[in-house]
Amino acid sequence: MQPDEQGKGNWLDRMIGYFAPETAVRRAAARELLGQFRAADVTTLRADWLFSDGAGQTPSGYELSALRERSRDAVRNDAVAAGVMETYGTNVIGTGLRPQSRMRADVLGMAPEAVKVLQRQAEAAWAVFSKMASADNRLTMDELQFLALCKVIEDGEAIAIPTWADEPWRPFGRCVELLESERLVQPRDGAGKKDIQNGIRFGRRGQPLAYFIKQPGATMASNEVPAFDRQGRPMVLHIFPTKRPGQQRGIPVLAPVLVKLRDLSKFQEATLVTARVAACLAVFITQQNQFSNFGTETTDSSGTAFSEISPGMVARLKSGEGINVVQPNQPGDNYVGYVESLLRLVGVALGLPYELILKDFSKTNYSSARAALLEGRRVFIRWRKWMADKFCQPIWELVLEEAFLRGTFAAPDFYRFKHEYCRALWVGGSWGWVDPVKEVQASRLAIDYGLSTLAEESAAQGRDWEETLDQIEREQVYKPKVRIDRAAKADPNEGKQDNERSEEK
Repeated sequence: MQPDEQGKGNWLDRMIGYFAPETAVRRAAARELLGQFRAADVTTLRADWLFSDGAGQTPSGYELSALRERSRDAVRNDAVAAGVMETYGTNVIGTGLRPQSRMRADVLGMAPEAVKVLQRQAEAAWAVFSKMASADNRLTMDELQFLALCKVIEDGEAIAIPTWADEPWRPFGRCVELLESERLVQPRDGAGKKDIQNGIRFGRRGQPLAYFIKQPGATMASNEVPAFDRQGRPMVLHIFPTKRPGQQRGIPVLAPVLVKLRDLSKFQEATLVTARVAACLAVFITQQNQFSNFGTETTDSSGTAFSEISPGMVARLKSGEGINVVQPNQPGDNYVGYVESLLRLVGVALGLPYELILKDFSKTNYSSARAALLEGRRVFIRWRKWMADKFCQPIWELVLEEAFLRGTFAAPDFYRFKHEYCRALWVGGSWGWVDPVKEVQASRLAIDYGLSTLAEESAAQGRDWEETLDQIEREQVYKPKVRIDRAAKADPNEGKQDNERSEEK
């Protein structure tokens, strides 16, 4: 506010304060409040900054549909979007998340040896189930995990139905069916009902009670599937990253960057067209006889009318015809900088470093490359934990229950200690090493100083520490034999030659 405006304001405030003191106090409080946050100002520069009241936790049906379709289009046709989804899937799921049973002997009141046997039985049951986990008998559990994460990245949510297969040759009847997000629909009679929103029936605490699943090929007809059965088993797994309290449907992870990816794609396309036009070298010959070819179009040697400029083209023009050349501007030196800055903004929104988005470490040294990998690893660890809790653990519990009922998992008092029997640590693939020697030494020192454990270091490399130690123990039996074989195959003159060289010195 300028000095003269400030003086007028003070004069006006004094007048209001003289006649209406309460109004003057409210005006001063309102002025102080509005002055604290400039982002809330309504000025000429921010007149187009429109916003809603913020009451809606979930976008409307049209918005969700548009976001999903544009996200899918980006994954299909945009190299960056496709690469981002592949990066998430490879680093979070990789070759699959495997459970390591972590039931505790003291909680179960059992001997450690008996608990170890049960752990092996549980992990063996999961290995058998994983070979044919999908309801269509086509996908393994590892493939289902990868596909479910891809749907979360692309659509914002994954919908899975733990169902039952009736083939007698299957080792496990339990299986999983993944659904497209469009199959979760609002029922025909759901309009105006407060407890049914976005295809889900909610309870008084906001908990999902049932889901309305549209059958394949149906227009609007849907079946109401309970969220849980009477024993608390999940009948629908609806997983999505929750960003707001009360959120009901998932939003594509790529949603914040779809506009920027679209702009980048159009910018690169326009740059390519500009370069192709500029690369065309054409020669035009103007005819001097104004009566020749009168009234006919300018054609090439085959009689086809010219409609575009091609490299190396030579064309004859009629009398009176001319060429107006449009000189396209070539992209300047800021082209690479603009693309890099845009991709860095995309990485910020997705939580991925620029180097991981483009798989480009050519401009980094060891320290910066390791920093980028560690930053990305934090994001992948969070996603891995989320996938294990929301998707893998519920299925693991259903599989162990079936294994118990089939007699392949001999767990005493299973339903009483179900949560303890199903306690597990989910381990994914190894992260790999930037410098193996340094990182192995760091892991060893961390174990020696009590900062880490063998189980944690083995899990970071996608291994089970018990299996590793058992394998090392089995290999110890063969080490003496290996030494004897090496000694027998060694050159008998090798030691003699070494002694002779030592005497000569």
